[in-house]
Amino acid sequence: MSQIRVGYCQGLILCGLIVPFVGTSLRAAEKVPIRIDDLYRHESFHEPIVLPGAQRAIFIRDWAEPGAKYRRSALWISEQPGNDTPLTKKPLEPGEPDARRPVLSPDGKWIAFLSTRPLPDGKSPFQPVPVWSDPATDIWLIPTTGGKAIPLAGSTRPYGRVFSDPFYSRVAFSPDGKRLAFVADDGQSPRTQAEQDLGITIVREDQGEGYEGFGKAMIWVADLLDSPSEVAAARVECVAGDNWYGDPQWTPDGKSLIVHANLTSRRESVRFSINQNFDLWQIDLSTKKRRQLTSGPGPQVSPRVSPDGRRVVCLSVPRRGPHSDVYNLEIVDLADGTSSRVLFDHHVDSDERPPHGSPSFPLPAGCWLDDRWIVTDVPRGMRAERELIDVDSPKGLADPIGPETNLKEKERFEQRRRLMPRSQAWLDERLVAEDQVVRWKSDDGTEIEGVLTLPPADVAKRPYRLLLHPHGGPHGRVIPGFSFTAQLFAAHGFAVFQPNFRGSTGYGRRFLDADRHDLGGGDMRDILTGIDHLVREGIVDPKRQFVYGVSYGGFMTSWLIGHTTQFRAAVPQNAVTDMNVMWGVGDLQSWTEWELGGKPWEVPEAMRKHSPFAYVDRVKTPTLILHADHDRRCPLAMGRMFYRGLKEAGVETEMVIYHDERHGITRLDRQADIYRRILDWFDRHDVSP
Repeated sequence: MSQIRVGYCQGLILCGLIVPFVGTSLRAAEKVPIRIDDLYRHESFHEPIVLPGAQRAIFIRDWAEPGAKYRRSALWISEQPGNDTPLTKKPLEPGEPDARRPVLSPDGKWIAFLSTRPLPDGKSPFQPVPVWSDPATDIWLIPTTGGKAIPLAGSTRPYGRVFSDPFYSRVAFSPDGKRLAFVADDGQSPRTQAEQDLGITIVREDQGEGYEGFGKAMIWVADLLDSPSEVAAARVECVAGDNWYGDPQWTPDGKSLIVHANLTSRRESVRFSINQNFDLWQIDLSTKKRRQLTSGPGPQVSPRVSPDGRRVVCLSVPRRGPHSDVYNLEIVDLADGTSSRVLFDHHVDSDERPPHGSPSFPLPAGCWLDDRWIVTDVPRGMRAERELIDVDSPKGLADPIGPETNLKEKERFEQRRRLMPRSQAWLDERLVAEDQVVRWKSDDGTEIEGVLTLPPADVAKRPYRLLLHPHGGPHGRVIPGFSFTAQLFAAHGFAVFQPNFRGSTGYGRRFLDADRHDLGGGDMRDILTGIDHLVREGIVDPKRQFVYGVSYGGFMTSWLIGHTTQFRAAVPQNAVTDMNVMWGVGDLQSWTEWELGGKPWEVPEAMRKHSPFAYVDRVKTPTLILHADHDRRCPLAMGRMFYRGLKEAGVETEMVIYHDERHGITRLDRQADIYRRILDWFDRHDVSP
């Protein structure tokens, strides 16, 4: 399970790099520590689109207003005619109505984007979805020079809710700019009228976390008007609607689309979990016929078509394994649609030095720099890097320095950097804690590393109170960078420790698989030896240790307090506490099956052995349980069970349930409430140094 952290990156992330904040700041003596209410000062700029001429850019402003329940996002535009002139920026639309996921037309004249806004007549363009689900959106177009935004099809649209998620969703102009491909459902309720009249629901398979209220992800193509007025499309047609399809990519001739889809009988949620049998399919737009391009046993996703239309590069995994895996790069020959090759198989045990790294999901939309070179994002331990890969070389040789194509990528990066405003300027008024990378050896000699965020010098002195904050997954990863959670607790005198225990991504397949069949074993020892290292170094106080984790971080929190008494207080949030409940009620059965070796009736002892609930009678640590009522990934039943077990065991405990929330709690006032409750819980159970 992936942990949803409330955090912001320190600087603007562009092309896999972190651009540090620069500019005038207050003197250190005038700055104050970060506060909970700073949640409402968040402002970032992202998804830049450099317009023709490289003097203007359109991007998304994301911000929060004081007292607001949710963050907002809107289209902005910046301009800098020359290097010697200051950058100017302003909203592209008066009033900054909702906008997200902008895409530039081939002629540079239009921006297509997603929005939750009503139609011009004030009516909603779609049936609503639950507030705890992904937002339902529609497609709008606006001139890059500004002006009136135009709905794609208005109230007569044949489609329903447009997807805005990172897996299925994509809005793409055809190469000639005359058509638009996108992903939406049909707008119909899965419940029949009889079901609605009776007040019943027939249980049907769905996509789980984040997708409630949505129907199947269908591929639609809109024919655009030459001169849009009230609507932008002359005609909208569904070209693939019998299943869940995603990420449509045009071929350069405009005659077909490449998509990914799982057409097998076994389907599961893809939210933070891409481990089912997805293949690539080519859809002929004149006949609607599909042609299967790949047939591997695991996921083959994120298709990207080469500029000459001869090949497709995609991410592939040769197994249906963990929810987050090590990706290979696969090249598909479109000439016959049956020939493909993996550049380098990162799943084969070998002492050979890989010619390129394992890329992150998804591949960048513009990953092809020409017909030979692609650019990918690569996680390497605590670093995030970009690589240029030669797909014509036998195994995909990476060249981070070399050819002329690298100059193109550097120029593209520089244009975006120059035209993007600075994010999170409010940090100039705050004491920002320092991140350090710490390394140690676990009990079996395995080298482990993590991020340690130390309090500002004016806040606390060594040895600090320790907050262990394990990441989710378990196949998540922590890297240095601004995290609101870590900064807030550091501002309250905690040294915040976030270890990349075995099972974390970014360290190769062997490390990723090292916790399989051993959840709570080696990963726990990695964490505890890391804390021992910090104690030996005199950094943290051995008597003032606390733990707070979300999702699998909540599992580790609940597990640790059943196996050690070294923490003075604990807070698991949306935690995995019982593997039978996780399999039976959650939306990701493959997670427990893969990690523990089978279904509950096949491995009943493993299901019990690796459940924190099985050890609830051993817990002595005061525990505050936080849970969302509509969490499909780690259902509320597990939080209630753990709370009841702690009460029966005589442990001091409280439980708080957040209504109309999913796995990641999104309302700002509730995020603030979580921080206040955790800090209060820890302070109540602290001991004076």
